[in-house]
Amino acid sequence: MNRQSIKRLVAALAHEAHRAQSELKASGHRRPYFVSYLVRDIEQFWIDARFGALFADERRRWRRGFADVRVGSYRADHVPDGGLGDNSTKSEAYSYSSLPIGDNLGGVMHGVWQLTEARYREAAEDLLEKRAEELHVRDPNRSLPAFERREPTVYQSVPDFPAVDRQGWVDYVEAASAIGRRERDLVGCEVELTVRNSTRMFVSTEGSIIVDRQPLWQLSVMLDLSSEAGVTVPWNLSHFVSDPRELPTLDVLKTSMRGALRTMRQIAGAETLRAYSGPVLLDPKPAGLLMHEAIGHRLEGNRLLSSGEGQTFRDALGSELLPAGLSMRDDPTLSHFDGQSLVGHYLYDDEGVPAGRAELVDRGRIRGYLTSRAAVARGHRSNGHARNESFERPMSRMGVTSVEAHEGIDDASLKRSLIEEVKRRRLPYGVHVLLADSGETATKSYDFQAFLGNIRAATRVFPDGREELVRDVSFVGTPLNAVRGIIAAGTRRELDNSYCGAESGAVPVSTISPALLIENLELQSSARSPNAPLTYSLPWAHPQPKPKKNGD
Repeated sequence: MNRQSIKRLVAALAHEAHRAQSELKASGHRRPYFVSYLVRDIEQFWIDARFGALFADERRRWRRGFADVRVGSYRADHVPDGGLGDNSTKSEAYSYSSLPIGDNLGGVMHGVWQLTEARYREAAEDLLEKRAEELHVRDPNRSLPAFERREPTVYQSVPDFPAVDRQGWVDYVEAASAIGRRERDLVGCEVELTVRNSTRMFVSTEGSIIVDRQPLWQLSVMLDLSSEAGVTVPWNLSHFVSDPRELPTLDVLKTSMRGALRTMRQIAGAETLRAYSGPVLLDPKPAGLLMHEAIGHRLEGNRLLSSGEGQTFRDALGSELLPAGLSMRDDPTLSHFDGQSLVGHYLYDDEGVPAGRAELVDRGRIRGYLTSRAAVARGHRSNGHARNESFERPMSRMGVTSVEAHEGIDDASLKRSLIEEVKRRRLPYGVHVLLADSGETATKSYDFQAFLGNIRAATRVFPDGREELVRDVSFVGTPLNAVRGIIAAGTRRELDNSYCGAESGAVPVSTISPALLIENLELQSSARSPNAPLTYSLPWAHPQPKPKKNGD
């Protein structure tokens, strides 16, 4: 979208929001007290190659909208349980959340009208259901304001997106993925670039107007190795940034791919670790994953309002959670760490509130939550952490999460501490987790309060200091036992840019963490059945016949 198109659409959205607030009225139901529109116009490039051959070269554009039509009052409205359940793809409003991408405002605003009409009827119905429910079940949040009133904010910034050299990137991914043709045990070698340029527009009947842009560049390498013994080893390399100048050169990427292959072959020949419970040293990125899953999601304010959630840390302000030497905060206003861009950075959240620094844990004690405009306490004030992906209701989410050790030690000292713990407990070995690339957690009240991290590389550390790779293992546990068992932390911190999925969709997040030594963490096997031998060799295992010349 060019600036003139953005200006016209924003003006039309603001006009429609005020028109909806004044005109929407069903017989026997109240008018909305607040209306806002959140529209994202997204242009995406996807360039993908496999074993040196171009697989995809696509450009796509779409526009999604979320209409917040709130019925009732700031004191009490239709949204129950912090809005966690307001994300159904079966609702009528969902069917209207995809908007036209053209500049013809008549067609676009017709789509917005359909979305608004559906949202109002659903909100009016939800308000009746909420009041009926209160006849049977007491609402523990009844004394809290439903929605925080805010002064209007106006912010508009639409810088040009970085140019995408499509042919240059086609050549890049083809050349990088061609490495796989030289490896007879590599059955998967894919390199892809995904560029997502998002223009976000927010308007509300309070008078807020926010327009900004976010470029996201993700270069991903997916490798799959299959050994002669049938052991499969998957491996991912990811470079996720907001500035394409930070992406590696072709030579640097090839070098990292070759290094990954060497590690994958070593892992394929390693023993499976079936089960383990004992001291574990997590390198910075796996440690950040643990803190994100075990603590971060449980400090999201909207979860504290939901009767279906475990509400682990509700009414826990001031209580001890971590060792006194550790603090944890979330500050989306940070844009860089050690010269690297933070994809979780933003200045205004998806409810029109300026982003703020949330002090979560200060020297071991819980000090606050990630909050939206849904009040979690009397005197509540949002710290600007409401986020969504497209059609879902925004809820409090992490942005740029930072874990800090006030009394950290260096890497060598951390390893010595692990070995000392192994010797003290007379264990055969400890475990050192080098790389973990995904995780999940269960926070519902009806489910186990647990978390899981998928480990890509880990070693057994013996009392004499030797390290031996193991494979097919994940770390699991209950959050309080894990984090309260932290006995040491490192001084070196690393950044992990990734996506985080939850009820309000997948949003980009950044986690900065030191290494952590945990007194006791449980690891479980994730072993898979060995593959049967290939029925015939890969095509480049034998030279291809040369084409015959004319006349031969």
